[in-house]
Amino acid sequence: MNLIKSKATLALRSLAILFAVIGLLVPETASQSADSLEEELSSLKLKLDTWRTRYRFLCNQYREVAANCSAAVFNCSQCPDGWFQVNDQCFFISRGIRSDWVTSKKNCTENGGHLAILTTEEQHEAIEKESRRIGGFYTDFWIGLTDAENEGEWKWVDNSTLKTPFWNKLRSEPDDNKSGGEEGEDCAVVDSHSQSWYDVPCNFAYLHICQMDAVPPQ
Repeated sequence: MNLIKSKATLALRSLAILFAVIGLLVPETASQSADSLEEELSSLKLKLDTWRTRYRFLCNQYREVAANCSAAVFNCSQCPDGWFQVNDQCFFISRGIRSDWVTSKKNCTENGGHLAILTTEEQHEAIEKESRRIGGFYTDFWIGLTDAENEGEWKWVDNSTLKTPFWNKLRSEPDDNKSGGEEGEDCAVVDSHSQSWYDVPCNFAYLHICQMDAVPPQ
């Protein structure tokens, strides 16, 4: 038990130090001249990203230790109102007006995220649960996957290559069907209820799913 308490104390001290260092980053930026502001902002963003990653690691480590003793447990991250959380990621299912893939991508960017990059069964299960909760007639949603640049080379909106596909194999997807136009089917939607993907023409209109990183609690 003493070992567990020592680990919990260490985790708490690490979190306190982390918050203190992050707090020091702001005045450091304020002291710079206007000429170097752009470079300093880039450097600060890199530092913040590094500390966020470190924070998530330490917080998760603390939660594991706290679960075995009487230490208080708290959330390591949170999502904006209206978004739902899966591990360290936030997701938002749009409602109302449907749009094409490019417009949907822009809408997600304007809301601080990107079209969803779905890589796990857990994410698909959470999306199915949320889509059923909010109801609605539509179950197909744009995700951030396309092979518009090179046919058959599917990439996510962050330019990473598709590694774990969830194509609907019963329908032989992706099939690049030309019935929707000569350009074929270069963008992907997820059927939230079957948790599988289809390739469709990018100019078709669907609702969409946005994604962003969860952030430390304020």
